[in-house]
Amino acid sequence: MSRGESPAIASRRRTGLLAVTAALLGAGLGTACAEVGLAPDEAAAIELTPFPSPSVVLGDTLRNIDGVVTPVRALVFNVRGDLIDDAAPRYLYADYNKDSALAVDSASGLVIAKRLANGDRRIAARIGASLQALRPLRVVPRPDSVSGTSVTTVLGTSVPDTGRADAVRNTTRDLTVSVYHLEAGVPSAGRSWPVRFQLLSPANPGNDTTAGVYLVDDQGRASTLDTTDDSGLAGRRVRVRALKFPTGAAVETVVVRAVVTYRGQPLKGSPVRLTAPVRRGSASP
Repeated sequence: MSRGESPAIASRRRTGLLAVTAALLGAGLGTACAEVGLAPDEAAAIELTPFPSPSVVLGDTLRNIDGVVTPVRALVFNVRGDLIDDAAPRYLYADYNKDSALAVDSASGLVIAKRLANGDRRIAARIGASLQALRPLRVVPRPDSVSGTSVTTVLGTSVPDTGRADAVRNTTRDLTVSVYHLEAGVPSAGRSWPVRFQLLSPANPGNDTTAGVYLVDDQGRASTLDTTDDSGLAGRRVRVRALKFPTGAAVETVVVRAVVTYRGQPLKGSPVRLTAPVRRGSASP
């Protein structure tokens, strides 16, 4: 970090340098590398930021998890990795030769879902004649309802609780929710839909990893957000800190809330209350 440069600017510069490197190597997330500009106001790389949602509902506009209409956005960098604030990338539906599943406003990045399509479709951002970045997006039917499955097997904690294997032993099985789309009263899987999880008891609203319990994904990484798979299933596990969990032989119930919304409104059945029984075990000799 240069003297006088804020952490935010330094982070942005690192992101830009990575994007420029990918462009110069002709690699990365759909980044082209021909005719890279060398002046401070000339584009050397373009990057599409993560989309506000992994999917967009048929007939609707792309929205964030809170239901707010949110266009896609691209960042344009010069050869030094600095963001070009006044750059004007253009946006388009990259798979237009396959179908008309998505319509994209070329200037604003507003995305509208026009037709269902199998699998992911791609949005492109372009600057100049040769620089392009791509990201996938899926068109899905409207999600209608949700149900949940709690863990019934008691997790007995154990110590030591320091390494990867110990962490796995002190983690519950998946607490899951299933999201559905109803068509003429017949349910089908609600694919590629975001689900938020929160620990209610013991309370850990910020998912602090130093607390007695926190939420993790299937790789053991702290996470409170999941996306439904092709079967409409999403889930999170509870990581228990063995030495911080309540003492005694009694089984304690960990309570997790799962929230699934569309346009900011909860689906039928949401929020879902999920539970997992945990008992503090004895220390290893």
